[in-house]
Amino acid sequence: MGRERSGAAMPSQPVSAVGEEPDERSASRATPSSTRLTLYLIGRVVLMLAGIAVMALGIDVIVKANLGNSPISATPNVLSLAFPAISFGTFMLAWQCFLVLVQVAILRKDFRPVDLLQIPISVFFGVCIDVFMAWLGDAAPASYGVSWLWIAVGMAILALGIVMTVVSGTVMNCGEAVVQAVVTKTGIRFGTGKVCFDLSCAALAIICSFAFMGHLAGVREGTIVCAACTGLIVNAYMAVYGKVRALVAARRGLVEDEPVPLLAAEEEGAA
Repeated sequence: MGRERSGAAMPSQPVSAVGEEPDERSASRATPSSTRLTLYLIGRVVLMLAGIAVMALGIDVIVKANLGNSPISATPNVLSLAFPAISFGTFMLAWQCFLVLVQVAILRKDFRPVDLLQIPISVFFGVCIDVFMAWLGDAAPASYGVSWLWIAVGMAILALGIVMTVVSGTVMNCGEAVVQAVVTKTGIRFGTGKVCFDLSCAALAIICSFAFMGHLAGVREGTIVCAACTGLIVNAYMAVYGKVRALVAARRGLVEDEPVPLLAAEEEGAA
């Protein structure tokens, strides 16, 4: 009685006049929000998968340049050359699993179990690499100078795919997830962390090459350039994304309940 007098009606029940049916509009208001959130999440997943595919295309273009593999695949490639009985794909999958362990070591209790989805995503990544490699076929640069043009195009495509996976806010490829873990713990820019990670991968590939084969193999000047420059291109893309995102937000007007997650990498790119 006291609560009724004070006007503390049940919050889930709409107040209506006597004899009128309850207002069904209030009950249906949650449906558009739920549908919108579902579509939003689906869009994020599609963006992530598209980013993985774009990354695979970029790597294949770099490989076709014949100036060395991209840093993320350099170590598995060297190991496959040193131990031909084991396929490159097997070494690549083992490398990706190792990178997941690196994330666990960096993040510790902050590592999310959902990030174990990186392993099946790595399978999708490998399939995309094979598909695009078959699509490119026998395409190859006609000269050393053109090879560098292929490297530049490949890096631009690879960096775009990386940005797409980061912006998706879902599960990233293992290599980029390691970089994001470092960004989370140190606060450095994503592109800067990407450069450090790529240089480390290239250095490890060189060490493995000399340790297991006695000479340099699978790593060339293109690998080093990719290691040094891909992250810088990522920084440039993230800066453009940040400006576009801010412009769109200003024109639309953000509502508080609108799902607009901000990753650390997005914030750094917008800065």
